[in-house]
Amino acid sequence: MMKHFLMIFLLLLSCAPKVEKEAEKEKEWRYLYDLGMSAYFAKNYSEAIAHFYRATKVAPEEPKIWNALGNTYMAVGEFKKAEEAFLRAIRADPNFSEARMNLGILYFKMKDYRRAVENLKTAVEDELFDKKHVAFYHLAKVYKEMGETEKYIEFLKKATAYNPLFIEAQLELGSAYMDAKEYEKAEKLYMSLLSNNIKNPEIYLSLAKVYYETGRFEKAKEMIRMVLEDKQTNNLQRSQAYGILSKILIEEQKRTIRLLERAKKKEEEGRFGIQVAAFSTRKGAERLVERLKKRGLEKLSIVEVSGIYKVIYGRFKSRAEAKKELEKLKDMEIYGFIVEVE
Repeated sequence: MMKHFLMIFLLLLSCAPKVEKEAEKEKEWRYLYDLGMSAYFAKNYSEAIAHFYRATKVAPEEPKIWNALGNTYMAVGEFKKAEEAFLRAIRADPNFSEARMNLGILYFKMKDYRRAVENLKTAVEDELFDKKHVAFYHLAKVYKEMGETEKYIEFLKKATAYNPLFIEAQLELGSAYMDAKEYEKAEKLYMSLLSNNIKNPEIYLSLAKVYYETGRFEKAKEMIRMVLEDKQTNNLQRSQAYGILSKILIEEQKRTIRLLERAKKKEEEGRFGIQVAAFSTRKGAERLVERLKKRGLEKLSIVEVSGIYKVIYGRFKSRAEAKKELEKLKDMEIYGFIVEVE
């Protein structure tokens, strides 16, 4: 019994240095990894690569290090080295979906769209992956480059469905709706963001564009005011806001000119006419116009109001003038009444 206990004790003693060595190894690579991540987020990529590379020497089978090294190489445009790093991460852990997604993003940047789709789709199929929204977003971007607009919008919708607070995807989806002239959908999306207390100059600017395109200039100007008053607004957004405002002022000036011209034309032609009939279809009105022209009447027009087609005779500057003509029509057994014509 004593001999058996002694053997167990000796075995534990022999394992202790190994366990201690593994703990030291993990402590060392994690320290180097953390230094690398700090440098990466500070955009000091040279330093980040050096730390990650040292970490791979300490723990060559640790997938997190290879993934981080791949991201850093991708950030500096070293695509071949980035590919090798991501593949090393996947070999170390075939279920490491973040590295798989990053490899897909890399292939997208390399314009290798087939392999980009393949890797991104593999990532989103992993039910344990907590960054599916990012993978869906990049799938959308791949399909946009491939010219497949329907799939582009489909995967943008998935990205925003999986994470409604993913602002980058939300704004791109709104932009896609704008490009497709689906202004109602774009407005609904932007208003939803505002109602969820997500407020920034880009959303106000996007709404200003929606309102401008749909002719709601007062609302557009209100959104422009929000952009210009927001302290987060950058110079580009400010410039774009002023650009939309300039377009609105030009359009409003055109509207004013058109109204003045219409009023002038109305004054010259006369604002009174004689309505001789009304029809539910244009065809019926056109038939009557033909018959009346054969009887010698000219200056006939068809005016559509709320789906009713009115046959109007003449343009008169005063009601008295129109009344005289109405009496002449009665002599021809054509009956009507005086109306103001827009």
